[in-house]
Amino acid sequence: MAAKIEWTAADYAAKNAMAKIIDASALAYRVIAERMGGVVSHVRIGYIHNGEKSPVRLSEFLLICEVCNADPVQTLREIITEARRMELEQQTASTKKPAGERFGL
Repeated sequence: MAAKIEWTAADYAAKNAMAKIIDASALAYRVIAERMGGVVSHVRIGYIHNGEKSPVRLSEFLLICEVCNADPVQTLREIITEARRMELEQQTASTKKPAGERFGL
């Protein structure tokens, strides 16, 4: 059995961006998969949209952007910004914990 993949803030931000792009396209998973030339299955499109299994790969990201008429450069900028925000939020939350929790005491 494969090892469980640990998702990063960038992975979660990419998942959210992909879901937004797919939703905005109003295309069904099967239609997106067909327009991608069958390179990615409609099931995998669903996994990407719902944040299941593994994070989106770069090749999948680029194809989804192309099929759904989203600018991959602008989308990547938004993902980076959101990932940084999420990381900062996580750091802030961890520093608000009592010292014993922060340092494993």
